[in-house]
Amino acid sequence: MKYSFLKVKSIASLFAITGLLLFSSCSNEETKTTNNDAVVQVEETESNEDLIIGSWVDKSPAALHFSIHEDGTASSDNMKTLLYKSWALEGDQISFVIESIGNKTSSIDTLNYTIEKLTNDELVLRDGDTTHEYTKD
Repeated sequence: MKYSFLKVKSIASLFAITGLLLFSSCSNEETKTTNNDAVVQVEETESNEDLIIGSWVDKSPAALHFSIHEDGTASSDNMKTLLYKSWALEGDQISFVIESIGNKTSSIDTLNYTIEKLTNDELVLRDGDTTHEYTKD
């Protein structure tokens, strides 16, 4: 009888320790994994949608400036002939609905870009072979 009590207690202890180990491995803070002897740190970051919201200035000499708003709208801050209307984000793809205004004509189009880099301060968009670099205003 003494041995069966110890067996049950040992099994219960084993389940408790296993549960604690599993629970502690599910934390949301920082995870380290090893892949090919390299340590990779994964940290919680803001979502792309949170990072993309704001005003962006083109790094080119033209310094084109547009804003991306939380409600899905977009605006051109210093462009009179290319008006940003709205935006949509899906994975690493961003689309802008724009209105191009010319001499007595206007057209609405959708511009699609791949997001190459997105941080709190920097946005790099690719359209085929063309790269557009922006800084947050």
